[in-house]
Order: sequence, then C-alpha cells, then structure tokens
Amino acid sequence: MRWIGVTGHGVTAPAMHRRSLERFDFDSVLLPFSYVMAQNEAYRRDFFDLFEVCRARNVAVQTIKSIVRSPWGDQAHDRATWYRPLEEQADIDRAVQWVLGHSGVFLNSVGDIHLLPRVLQAADRFAAPPTDGEMQAQVERLGMAPLFT
Repeated sequence: MRWIGVTGHGVTAPAMHRRSLERFDFDSVLLPFSYVMAQNEAYRRDFFDLFEVCRARNVAVQTIKSIVRSPWGDQAHDRATWYRPLEEQADIDRAVQWVLGHSGVFLNSVGDIHLLPRVLQAADRFAAPPTDGEMQAQVERLGMAPLFT
C-alpha cells in the first residue's frame, strides 16, 4: 500500500488542505500548529474544521512549528531552524505539551538536532497540557510571535 500526504505553511494552510481533501484522498495533512498560531481566530477555526474532516475520513493530522518563539527578524540565526525557536526546557515543555493536549494531533519533531532531545523529553513527560493562562504568560514573557500573519 502507498501513502501520500499534503503539506502547507501560512495562515491559509488549513483551508487549502480542506480544499485538497475535497479533490484527493490524502492520507495525511501537515501544517503549523502552536499556541501562538492558534491565537489567530481564523486560523484556529480553520484548523479545527480541518481536524474534524480529517477525523471523519481517518486522515492523519501532522503538526509542525510547535516550538516557535518568533521569526528571526534581524537576529543572527544560531539554530538550524528558519524561525527563532524556544530554547529553555520548561518553555519547550509547555509548547510541546500544549500541542499534545489536542487528542488526535500528531506532533512532528524539530529540525535542529540540538533541540530534538528537549522536544523528545517534553513529549516523554507529557501528562496534561498547560493552561491557556500558563501559555499566555509564556508568550508575554518571551515576546513570542507567530511566523505567519
């Protein structure tokens, strides 16, 4: 058997994936999902609409960019990611565990081998997702910002 999926980036990814699923029988979708990204109400609505379609059709929902801190902006790139990632284990724990708190959502790891162990440790320790209050406090403390607007 062969498996095929579709990937997308940006705020239009969930809506585009829904359109793709209307035309093709994909086995998975891959798109950004994080607390920061979910603060965009249109994105959040489209993501969960897509999620319901995927659940009904047994399509895997793979997520990326769970530990985004912000775009790099003028800062020097010191990680193998095209976005500025979270660095501290406790911050990574909250971000990863927030995503894992959404049953049925698959979390893809990070592209920086130095951060990968931290993401795996965060997933291994998952017991319950952080509250929105804890996540919002982290956003404010670190100046977190979405990659896509």
